[in-house]
Amino acid sequence: MNTTGGKKDWEILDDVYEERAAILEYDAGYTRHEAEQMAAQMQGYNNKSALKRHIQELKANGTHQ
Repeated sequence: MNTTGGKKDWEILDDVYEERAAILEYDAGYTRHEAEQMAAQMQGYNNKSALKRHIQELKANGTHQ
């Protein structure tokens, strides 16, 4: 499994998503829901649900993409 600094790819994907959502919510003033949806879209997913589903698939399959 591909890792960066000891983290698996799905952990990095989730961390980047959470950080972007927090920035959008607290610094840009979006609601939490808006920030989460936008953060997922910034990473190429249709919405938060699609991103989280992909993360769960990566965890279950033990893959790194």
